[in-house]
Amino acid sequence: MFEDGKISYRSVVGIIITTIGPTAILYLPTITYKEAKQDGWISVLITTIFGFIVAYSVANLGNMYKDKTIIQYSKDIIGKIPGKIIGFAYCIHFIYINAFILREFAELLAGAFMSKTPILFFVIGIILPSIYGVYKGLEVIIRINQIIFPIFMLSILAILAFSLKDTDFTRILPILDNGIEPIITGGYRNLLWFTEVVVLAMFIPYINEQKKIKKPITIALLIVGVLGAFINLIIVATFGANTEYLTYPYLSLTRYISVGFLERLDAIILFMWIAGVYMKIVVFHYCATLALGQWLNIKKFKILAIPIGILLVVLSYVLWDNLELLKYQIAYIFVTPFVIIQGVIPVLLYIIALIRNKFNKKKVTSSLNNK
Repeated sequence: MFEDGKISYRSVVGIIITTIGPTAILYLPTITYKEAKQDGWISVLITTIFGFIVAYSVANLGNMYKDKTIIQYSKDIIGKIPGKIIGFAYCIHFIYINAFILREFAELLAGAFMSKTPILFFVIGIILPSIYGVYKGLEVIIRINQIIFPIFMLSILAILAFSLKDTDFTRILPILDNGIEPIITGGYRNLLWFTEVVVLAMFIPYINEQKKIKKPITIALLIVGVLGAFINLIIVATFGANTEYLTYPYLSLTRYISVGFLERLDAIILFMWIAGVYMKIVVFHYCATLALGQWLNIKKFKILAIPIGILLVVLSYVLWDNLELLKYQIAYIFVTPFVIIQGVIPVLLYIIALIRNKFNKKKVTSSLNNK
């Protein structure tokens, strides 16, 4: 065990939602609308099903290989060298996706609120507390999330509630107007976020009562799926065909709200969103640090938090030139490779592990019968 602390299985609900939610609400409605139009909410619900498949596969692997993360049990399932390759792929993935999240965070703040502030200011400003969180360990990260998660959820629900008076639900009609294919395509684009439940493959060894983990996973993914579908519905019912052209549809929704003296709530929501994004960044930062530590067999893996943090700052700054490149890669480039590593590989590992276990049981039974 590389991490000494233990966390409650109930905390899984919050960690899944704050891992998927903060960036999904930014881009998911626009990306989904481009494919599925007014049926985007159906795409989200379909995508949730695959999220369950990935999450349950990871949970079952965690129960089969107790005290091990995906970096470690990959070698047990497919052999040392292929397992090492898979482990290295996850190290790279956790670093790369976090650099991307950092740049998303900085682009929103610079583009929508503080256009004259350098990108690096925002990136460094959030990576420093992320390094601190990784150093303090998983228990502290979870405690911070227990404070942030309810506030993050309440802010989302409040915005949706205040937005209802400006909606026109005839804009989501007719349902299935373009057939099922655009809905499936839109759902495929959403997999980029819903397969992020793979972070559980790094946390499960440190969760108390692992056998009970499926209940909080189910609750979390149902919340993410239903809430994601409802956000899609509200945004399309508010903006109609203009949804396709909104850079940050959820932010546009907050700016659209006017209830009595309540106007321009985007500053308050921005604060909540920053807190949510911080949790997402620190979770992936922790996963990258732990994964690399296990891959290199460095017991005191937290010493890697600073060099990985520096690398994240550099990558987030040099890999992307502008917001349009980010959005294009989210919608068209990253989906397939990210879904393979976040979704397909864990499911395949689980299938192979089941086959191996069944074969080994038959082998043991056969040898006992021969005796």
